[in-house]
Amino acid sequence: MRDSKLVPIFLGVLVFFAVGFVLNILEPILLPFVVAVFLSRIFGPLNKALRRRRVPSALAILLILVLVSIGLLIFGSAVYSSVQAFTSALPKYQERLKDLLAGLSGWLASIPLLQAKVQHLDWQEAIKGSAVAGWAAATLTSFVLFFNDAFLVLLFLVFLLSGSEEFPQKLRRALDPEGAERLSEMMHNIEAGIRRYIVTKTLFNLTVGAMVTALLAAFGVDFPLLWGLLTFLAHYIPSVGAVISVGLPTIFLFLQFSPGMALLIALLNAALQFVMGNAVEPRIMGSSLDLSPLVVLIALLFWGWLWGPWGMVLSVPITSAIKIICENVEPLHPVAILMSGSLEHAKPRPDTATAEEKLA
Repeated sequence: MRDSKLVPIFLGVLVFFAVGFVLNILEPILLPFVVAVFLSRIFGPLNKALRRRRVPSALAILLILVLVSIGLLIFGSAVYSSVQAFTSALPKYQERLKDLLAGLSGWLASIPLLQAKVQHLDWQEAIKGSAVAGWAAATLTSFVLFFNDAFLVLLFLVFLLSGSEEFPQKLRRALDPEGAERLSEMMHNIEAGIRRYIVTKTLFNLTVGAMVTALLAAFGVDFPLLWGLLTFLAHYIPSVGAVISVGLPTIFLFLQFSPGMALLIALLNAALQFVMGNAVEPRIMGSSLDLSPLVVLIALLFWGWLWGPWGMVLSVPITSAIKIICENVEPLHPVAILMSGSLEHAKPRPDTATAEEKLA
């Protein structure tokens, strides 16, 4: 009897690893497809609005493709130019870091207990320029390389937009009227929830990224656009993203400015992102952002392992979309409750809500 209970658990573990292996192998195709799905949810209402104004379907999709292409071109150019400038300036920061470490080692050597240990430290090897440049290139240019697959994103977007227009009519013909209406309402709620989350989160991240860029540019910080883009992408990851978007610029602030000025700018940057992330964002996003910290951590590790930096950026949007789907599919509603970060944001099941009202 006990063995029969363990079989579903082992099967679940095997399915989990099998799905992860398939997702990892198919990354070159699935990653552009996921981006195209999110873009189709964002631009779906625009496509419908153009069709209502009797714009031909091909022309409406062409206009959306031109709009998306311009956005991808601007974003890709900004990332590429920032990465190029950052990589070329690394030797300057390396020299500054050598001076700081030399002063730090001299101060530590004045302490008798640490003198012997400090003498054995090889600071030159620790900050070898090729290693720093290699790390920066591997991390930052991974975002640039994604734009080589922009053609796949646009191709998938064409099929998703063209195929979504006639789907409601196909649904009504395939099912009985009651079943078609129920399924259509459920899919509409899922689509509206996902679109609301993606659009609101993207606009909020753009606002925070622009504010960080303006703040750092006002103090003359190097690469303010790069740090603004980093903030925009990192804030898709709750909690961890804020640490990344504050911590990385702070390191380079101490390499560019005096300690006092670097600390001042870092504190202003941290205060700005703290207020926006903890006071403004919850009011704007509502329950759609309410994910359990454990779920966020697991999603971050899983998608980051599968798809690298882009997987980390997309991990929470994908998880939020799964939570929205579970909220609107009755058999999966318990999963949505378990994924929620707090009970007050977890939508109760209809039968549970009725029972609670009777008890009240």
